[in-house]
Amino acid sequence: MTAYAAIIFKNVSGILQKRTVSDQNTLITTGRLDIGPDVISLQLNPLPAKLTHPVQLIFEAFDTQYQAPHCSYWELNASGTGEGAWSSKNCFLVTQNSSGFVCECNHLTNFAILMTMYEIQETDHNFRLSIISAVGCAVSIACLLLTIFRHLQVWRYVKSQKTCIVLNICIALIFSYGIFLAGVNRTENKAVCTIVAALLHYFYLTVFFLMLVEGIEIAVSVLFLFFNKSCLKFLLPLAWFIPAGIVGASLGISRLNGYGNDQHCWLAVRQGLIWAFVGPAALIIACNAVIIFAVIKKMLSTSAFSSKTQKDKVKTSLRSLGVLLPITGVTWILGIFSVNEDLNVFQYLFTIFNSLQGLFIFVFHCLLNNRIRAAMQEKNRRKKNFQTSTTNLRTASNDESWTRAKDTEETSNQTTRNSKWQAIVFQLQVFVTNNKNKTIHRSQPSDTETDCGSETQVEYYD
Repeated sequence: MTAYAAIIFKNVSGILQKRTVSDQNTLITTGRLDIGPDVISLQLNPLPAKLTHPVQLIFEAFDTQYQAPHCSYWELNASGTGEGAWSSKNCFLVTQNSSGFVCECNHLTNFAILMTMYEIQETDHNFRLSIISAVGCAVSIACLLLTIFRHLQVWRYVKSQKTCIVLNICIALIFSYGIFLAGVNRTENKAVCTIVAALLHYFYLTVFFLMLVEGIEIAVSVLFLFFNKSCLKFLLPLAWFIPAGIVGASLGISRLNGYGNDQHCWLAVRQGLIWAFVGPAALIIACNAVIIFAVIKKMLSTSAFSSKTQKDKVKTSLRSLGVLLPITGVTWILGIFSVNEDLNVFQYLFTIFNSLQGLFIFVFHCLLNNRIRAAMQEKNRRKKNFQTSTTNLRTASNDESWTRAKDTEETSNQTTRNSKWQAIVFQLQVFVTNNKNKTIHRSQPSDTETDCGSETQVEYYD
């Protein structure tokens, strides 16, 4: 009778040492070695001197960012180590594929798979994609700011539910683009990288939920013509709060593991945390795709559309798709095809459409939006009328001021003339008085005649 024991230790790679020993039968590994998450311990009782057949071990592939697998075991008596080291003596790699590795060893002990992490070389293709992303995000941020500014300019003329949704989407996209440009490559600081990944997760989800709100609003307004009650005041807060709940739950369940890696500050694929974003996003994209299909079908069945020429039909359809696709996030479907590195065209299309989403929103919801253009014309007309009224009022005020000034000047001149006449009259009075005095002085009698005829002289002059 032979008894055996097989024990699998999971997630002990952070505890075990990464020292290795090599001989002529093994490859000398260079770079940084990492231990697979599973360590297998095998024992037989009684222990045979030699195995009649090599033991076969199967290890799952634990990360696609590693290469050069080594079937290794822990050698307790490794020379020069004191505590032991990993060795590949009498252990060989038999097969290797995308699902895992098959090792064969002719002895029993503690086994593991060791791999070397390789640095991802940035090719010209990746460099071009990064340039397109950076330029596209910068252009989108500028266009989104212009969109917000233009909608706020005409807010009093086009207050509507759609305007509120567009403004919310613009704000969420500005934050997501800004955080992406500023921190997606901040991998040197683990804490900062985790915060950036969590914020990107939240704002990307918020954008998708706002796009779902837009899709629901479009479906209600087009497919249900007699349903006038809006649920926007409930849907918009939910579009901001539900992503916060998803991100909070993901952070708590993962204990911050999986937010950021050595290459990018984003959700890790290895732990499956990426599904906390892919799952809700895929569901929203599917819902909005169905809504767009139903809206286009409804539009094609209307009598107004049927009466148009073929050229006008194509033009209207393309314009409708141009309005609906960027604001509902359906262009993210291209991301499914861009996963395959051989399909470079889909990677470029995905990068262009999603980095320039802000530009498309500005073009179709500002420049080509008839309501915004009509509102701007109305605003300019009122502004022109106000300026004309102000000019007329200023002219009338100036005329009135000139009249008042002229009256004041005339009054002043009259006062001056009166003063001059008064001075002349006064001088004449003084002159006459002086002449009278002189005449009286000459007409007085001599001392001998004072008592005779004095009364008669006085009466004459009086």
